[in-house]
Amino acid sequence: MPDWNDLRCFLAVAREGSLAAAARVLEVDATTVGRRLAALEGELDTKLVERTPSGLVLTDAGRGIRPALEQMEASALAVERRASGEDARLEGQVRITLTEAFAVDMVLPRFAPFRERYPGIEVRFLTDYGSLDLTRREAEVAIRLTRPQDASLVARKVGEIAVAPYASEDYLARRGLPDLTRGLAGQDVIGYTDAAARWPEARWLAEHASGARLAIRCNSLLSVVAAAGAGLGVAVLPCLRGDREPGLRRVAPRVDALRRDIWLVVHPDLQNNARVRAVLQFLTELIQRERPLLAGEGHSAPSGRR
Repeated sequence: MPDWNDLRCFLAVAREGSLAAAARVLEVDATTVGRRLAALEGELDTKLVERTPSGLVLTDAGRGIRPALEQMEASALAVERRASGEDARLEGQVRITLTEAFAVDMVLPRFAPFRERYPGIEVRFLTDYGSLDLTRREAEVAIRLTRPQDASLVARKVGEIAVAPYASEDYLARRGLPDLTRGLAGQDVIGYTDAAARWPEARWLAEHASGARLAIRCNSLLSVVAAAGAGLGVAVLPCLRGDREPGLRRVAPRVDALRRDIWLVVHPDLQNNARVRAVLQFLTELIQRERPLLAGEGHSAPSGRR
């Protein structure tokens, strides 16, 4: 029977297409992945992966065994989740997957009380891993800004994030207050590129800023904030960030169409895990306590601008 760790390395390579990418997923070094893959090929006496200019690809043998190994992985993960789900100890690791902006603006600045309350729980914030898979135990808890499509997960809406247009005081002094009724005519706007071009904010700008000039494109929220702060144009930002950013001013009302729901997501097998439950309860209380900040309340848009 091949070593399960060798099989896990093969599956990671099959999914990621390179030793380096597989190593990042498995949190080991690429040399270890390569050594385990070679050991598995030696154990099975067959070539499972071939190197190509575009990366590693599976051989016929590799493609043939992948479905069976994925079934084995699913069963092993189910055993781990169910065993972990009954863990009543308030100690151990909990991984939270969330956007970097939400971690920086909302959770991390307010997380010290959790550490004081639960010193035995090690929380890992995974902010640059894309949409991690809770079923495959890539994380235990997710904070999502859209409702998960996987019906097997438990998701609870705990709040909302308001979004509005912002510009720097310097920019407004030069260009004047923008008017949404005229499609931001005569204004510069900060747009989006790469994966960010699919964000609702990008579609909203395309529809409502027809009279504006595109000043610059960014592929992350933090870059958009920096560009707006530098006076490069009007940016569409979460009020959580825009209202607190020095030098930025909200220049129009909150955009209802861009409001985001905040969902806490967990696999049902882990609902009764004591440390996971502690994290979920803390995050729920935190987000609900900060509802006015998240909702952008207490700031009014300039009169007459709609």
